[in-house]
Amino acid sequence: MEYIRKTMLVALALTIVISIAFSSVFVYYPITAQLNPASPPIILGSGSNAGKPDLSGSITVNLGANKTSATITIHPTYQASYYENITIIKNTDSKAYNVTLKVNTPITIGTGGLPSGSKAKLYIYQGGATRSLSGWPSSSLEPTGSIKVLDLTQTNLDATFTLNAGSFVEVDILVYIPEGSTLPSSATADIYLVYTPA
Repeated sequence: MEYIRKTMLVALALTIVISIAFSSVFVYYPITAQLNPASPPIILGSGSNAGKPDLSGSITVNLGANKTSATITIHPTYQASYYENITIIKNTDSKAYNVTLKVNTPITIGTGGLPSGSKAKLYIYQGGATRSLSGWPSSSLEPTGSIKVLDLTQTNLDATFTLNAGSFVEVDILVYIPEGSTLPSSATADIYLVYTPA
């Protein structure tokens, strides 16, 4: 009896599957998805110190064709190297946006990266803000007056701020490398800029 019951259940399930697979009626409703691309309201720009002389070459800021990407190259040395206003983030729109800078790939500390004890931080300032460095002469050097600080040696950290209509912020970078350590040939951090209407 149990065998007959199981056989009937399998046959019933198979009949349902076959009836769905071989249905005689299919109904289609049209739905239109329309995309209207817009010019980017938040753009990147060169700061007032982009292109200026550096310890080796110059402070380089290469912007993408639509100013929605940037590659920054600086040449720090031992002790503290502070780079002021090397790039800007500008709101070209008539409404405010919440902007987040997020470390995707941090600068490595130790083998293959900056020497142990080093630090690399990105500072965000309101456009035209005054900077003041405190803590010198030690590795605790920290500028004051920034609205956000982002540690470029830590992963998954972010700094969020509101960028009002027509305003901009300036980006500074501080690098500290302990004297007596071996300088790497390069060290890189990847940062995402994410924004959404406020």
